Amino acid sequence: MISSKEKITTSQAITLLISSILGVGILSLPRNLVDEVSGAVFIVLIISTMICIILGYFIYKVIYYFPNKTIMQIGEELLTKPGAYLIGFVFFIYYVYSMGMVTRIFVEVIKMYMLKKTPSEVIIILMLIVCAYGARKGIEGIARLSQILLILMGIPVIVIFFFSLQTADFTNLMPISNASIPKILPSIFNTVFAFSGFEAMLIIGFFLRKPKDAFKIQYITLIFIGLIYIFFVVITVAVFGQVETSHLMWPTLTLVKVIDIPGAFLENLDALVMGAWTLNIFMTICVFLYNASLIIADILNCKEAGYFNFPIIPIVYVISLCPQNLAHVYDILNSKFSLVIQIIAMAVIPTILFIIAISNKKVKKI
Repeated sequence: MISSKEKITTSQAITLLISSILGVGILSLPRNLVDEVSGAVFIVLIISTMICIILGYFIYKVIYYFPNKTIMQIGEELLTKPGAYLIGFVFFIYYVYSMGMVTRIFVEVIKMYMLKKTPSEVIIILMLIVCAYGARKGIEGIARLSQILLILMGIPVIVIFFFSLQTADFTNLMPISNASIPKILPSIFNTVFAFSGFEAMLIIGFFLRKPKDAFKIQYITLIFIGLIYIFFVVITVAVFGQVETSHLMWPTLTLVKVIDIPGAFLENLDALVMGAWTLNIFMTICVFLYNASLIIADILNCKEAGYFNFPIIPIVYVISLCPQNLAHVYDILNSKFSLVIQIIAMAVIPTILFIIAISNKKVKKI
């Protein structure tokens, strides 16, 4: 059984979830949305945020009914032991697969903008080793680090992007009503995946000092992420226009190149933004790696999850090298396997656990 000595506060859980969600998705989100719904990007983001908040409420209820219990223990009570092992296996595959794809995209971005001649294998190995060391410090250490990094790096980056308003033309978002419902619905479905990471509450809920604050953590996190996405997507389209945005690989990073801060002592803003984004990717992988280790430790009835951090690294390394190139990476992310594993982890499992938990609660009352 996993030790529950470590506990995290509500604010730490919020920053931890923000670090889990904000990763590589924000890089291509403007391009994907413009391709699908043209100027109705913020409508899709608002609806997607609301859907995620509903799923977050399901997760909150499960944690509320089963405080101080791991996902495996909750699964055993609601779905029997085989069901619990199935849930654990799905989440492990989900996190290991996600780490592999996140790491590969991180490497592609770093090689394109910074370390062009450095072999991909070297960057991957170094990044994963550092992340494994960070995850080895436990959930409390990761949560404290997420608080520090979010304040130190998040605020300056947002301030920098505010200066892009000087060149923004919001008429580029018109016409908003051009997208039809048949186009908007699939776009909402795909955009929900940009919020992947909030389901980690099912794992880290075990460490909450106040389990009753789980929904507060979820809706604050998701509303914040939703506003960040709306800000970056709207600004990107307003600056570049719909046509140019749809042709950019990573519009959010390209936006940095056109930002001009009057009287600024920093001329190369790319380095600052890339540094902040790298730290955020580090936090994302740390959280995912810790969650994967925690699940394996729970399955094997081991009290120390940190033992499994480094053994998982070779698996992630192999997955990250499977795609032949960047186009292949996005093909894999859009594949049926990727969609199915995300749907199961983000929506199916939380919904099933919620329905069974509610049903059991009603039966006990009767």
